[in-house]
Amino acid sequence: ARSVDFDGNDYLLAASSSDFTLTGDFTMECWFKSDNDSGVHVILNGRGSASSGGPVIYTNGNSLVFDNGTGAVATASNAVRIGQWYHVAGTISGNNWKLYLNGVQVASGTDSSSYSSSVGFMIGQSHHGNEGFDGQISNARVVKGTVIYTSSFRPPTEPLANVTNTELLCCNNSSVTGSTVTAGTITANGDPTASTDSPFDDPAGFKF
Repeated sequence: ARSVDFDGNDYLLAASSSDFTLTGDFTMECWFKSDNDSGVHVILNGRGSASSGGPVIYTNGNSLVFDNGTGAVATASNAVRIGQWYHVAGTISGNNWKLYLNGVQVASGTDSSSYSSSVGFMIGQSHHGNEGFDGQISNARVVKGTVIYTSSFRPPTEPLANVTNTELLCCNNSSVTGSTVTAGTITANGDPTASTDSPFDDPAGFKF
């Protein structure tokens, strides 16, 4: 029940691995809380630091976007506000792209992009380094080969687990670069910090 705090000029990068080549079905998800709604701020970046090679989830003002790496495939307009935790999930099944916010499908589209390059996975920044996320990200998970969500769902109320085919599960540790699962070593760039702020209730808070 932890998160990583980004200031817009830092990010995490899981090193290049064929396990991050997001061919076929997959799910990418996390919780996020933004401190800045001006311009584009990348949350999950499946192309890593490469100029192509994977999907991206980002905010653009108050919109939430699921992008194929060169253009938006699914966009939810007027969807998010600063200072509030959200669960976001992007899924691809065949050519069908779906974007969920707090368990509700808010956008969808079709796209036939085929990813084949072995890339890294970046959290909190775009490949060209000027669209950094300003806020907190918690429990970032990438599951390759499985569409976890096929219709609207109730967002998990506890930190995410290492389910079958999980390639990355991080931003859930007392260490910035700590992880439950990673296919490539995670490095911090800039000065992201570990935070105890999270979207999950503390059970101890209900004890008397």
